[in-house]
Amino acid sequence: MQLLHANATYGKLNQAQLDLQPGLNVICAPNEGGKSTWSRFLLTMFYGLNTRQRGDLADKNRFQPWNGTPMQGRLELSAGEKLLVLSRRTQRTDAPMGVFSCTYAGTDTPVPDLDAAHCGEALLGVPQSVYQRCAFIPSGSMAINADADLERRINALISTGEEKVSFLQAENRLKKQLHQRKYNRTGAIPQLEAEIGELMAARAEVKSLAEQETFLHSQLLQAQQEQKERLLIRQREIQRQAEEKQQLLQQLPDSATLQNINEQLGAVRSLAEQAQQAEDAAKQQDAAIQVQLQELNRNPLHPMTKSELETQLQIQPPAPPQVAQLLICLSLSLCSGGFLWYELDRPQILWLCIACAATALTAGSFLWLLVKRLRLQQQRRRELKRQEELRKLAESYLPLLEEVERQRSLLQQQRQAAADSDARVRSTLVQLLGQVRQWAPDAHSAADIRRFVQQTTQRREDLTQEIRQAQSVVLQVQPDDTDGTCARLQQQIAQIQGRLAAIGQPDDLERQLRSMQEQLAQLQGEYDALAMALGSLRTANVALQNRFSPELGRRAAEIFADMTGSDWSSILLDREFHLSAETDSDPTRRNVQLLSTGTADQLYLAVRLAICEMILPPEQNPPLILDDALLTFDDMRLGKTLDYLTRLGEKRQILLFTCQGREAAYLSGRAGVHIIHIR
Repeated sequence: MQLLHANATYGKLNQAQLDLQPGLNVICAPNEGGKSTWSRFLLTMFYGLNTRQRGDLADKNRFQPWNGTPMQGRLELSAGEKLLVLSRRTQRTDAPMGVFSCTYAGTDTPVPDLDAAHCGEALLGVPQSVYQRCAFIPSGSMAINADADLERRINALISTGEEKVSFLQAENRLKKQLHQRKYNRTGAIPQLEAEIGELMAARAEVKSLAEQETFLHSQLLQAQQEQKERLLIRQREIQRQAEEKQQLLQQLPDSATLQNINEQLGAVRSLAEQAQQAEDAAKQQDAAIQVQLQELNRNPLHPMTKSELETQLQIQPPAPPQVAQLLICLSLSLCSGGFLWYELDRPQILWLCIACAATALTAGSFLWLLVKRLRLQQQRRRELKRQEELRKLAESYLPLLEEVERQRSLLQQQRQAAADSDARVRSTLVQLLGQVRQWAPDAHSAADIRRFVQQTTQRREDLTQEIRQAQSVVLQVQPDDTDGTCARLQQQIAQIQGRLAAIGQPDDLERQLRSMQEQLAQLQGEYDALAMALGSLRTANVALQNRFSPELGRRAAEIFADMTGSDWSSILLDREFHLSAETDSDPTRRNVQLLSTGTADQLYLAVRLAICEMILPPEQNPPLILDDALLTFDDMRLGKTLDYLTRLGEKRQILLFTCQGREAAYLSGRAGVHIIHIR
């Protein structure tokens, strides 16, 4: 397989391109130049992203494109004589690089039987876990850890060729089966032993509980007999109390008598209400009369009676002097005047004086009569006006006076009616008190009678109810367990029976015990067989280890010698890939952790390359990817390692990512080596 061209939007890479050639490709880039991103991108294109990883360091989060665009990539490669194009892109944010396609170059024809999940294993020939432990060497992760897939493939080479067999998986399955049966105090065997112990304890408990139940039943029968005797005494006492209450009930007036008294009391109450209504009406009438009297008092005619008013209205005013009298006086005055005028011509003094006196007297009489007439006319007019005013006042005064007289008459009638009603009330109440005092001698009023009726009615109801209750209690009375002996015994028996029911029947316990003992024997036999199988497996593993370690260690030592020119003659490792090395001059084994960092990295690289030779399928011939894997190598060992990788590049495509210039300077101009600079 040869990787030809890659296009990536992945992490810091934005539509970045990488063109590759067969052989050794030395890809130079500074720190933060995208070397590790390119290597993880190529791994993702083959095996996809693990979306189950969580946290910021998960690849799906760590390599999100920095520019915010969806993660995607395209990889052109040759597989045998076929040119293929791998494509992965993101359609949903929760499934980055989830849309996969693999087509033949220049066409849209998909490669059959190739999907996103199995693309890497189909094209590279190994699962991702195996590829990452041999051909994919990330920066700072040169060491190798154990893996079941890697172990199976190594076993296929050094044993039966059966790649499905794994000691780790077989050992884990056997351990799991052993632990299921017994592991310290857990597992089926300890659980069965505990259950058998519980059943044996339950069997003993059932026997003890049965004896306790028999004893408690005998005590319960004795307590129940004592209860029956107490019940009979109690029934007799209740019956006696009921008879006493029946006698008290007979001494009270019956319901009909109480009803009659109550009806009579209602009649008394009705009469009293009527009397009260009459009294209230009289009071209202009296108040109305007082109001009318106040109105009469304000009338100027008050306190005149009707007859006095009529007398006043019949008085006639004095008549003025008659006109004839005035005319006579006037005539006499004129005659006297004429006589006086006549005698003036005749000087007779006597007659003149007489005539003057007569004239003056006549004129004075006329004037007196005239003045008197005028005065009498004024007096008459005043009297007529007064009588007119008196008549007008009488028109309003007389109706009020008559209404007051009528109201006084009505008031007298109402007072008489109230007195009659009160007399009837007193008479009826005296009769009713005489009837009630045979049961209530202290009764003196209607309230006492009402209280007597209410109390007697309530007393009859109470006695009747108590008699019924007593009769019901006599029939329904239950045994009196005053000290709680029976209840306590029954509770204890119920608890024992409940416990027995929870434990189960003795026969069932025996059957369960025998069944569990048989299961325990079977599980113990299985446990012994599994323990023996695990021991045999470990023995076989030791034997296989003796074949596994030398073969891989020998080839790793050869590669290590080619890369370093050192005198380490033997590399030893176990199934967990714990490394140690020794030299011909010093047979002491030295653990890899005791070596320098550069030597340890060289040992791990030699082992990885040896594993690649041993397990990677030659027909797929997957590329080798190294990310800053030679940082700790000194110049001499770096040159020898690069020489070895150049020779290896003739058989397998190699991608060597580096941040140094030593590799490019050393390999410059070499055939089969391609120097690529990433800016």
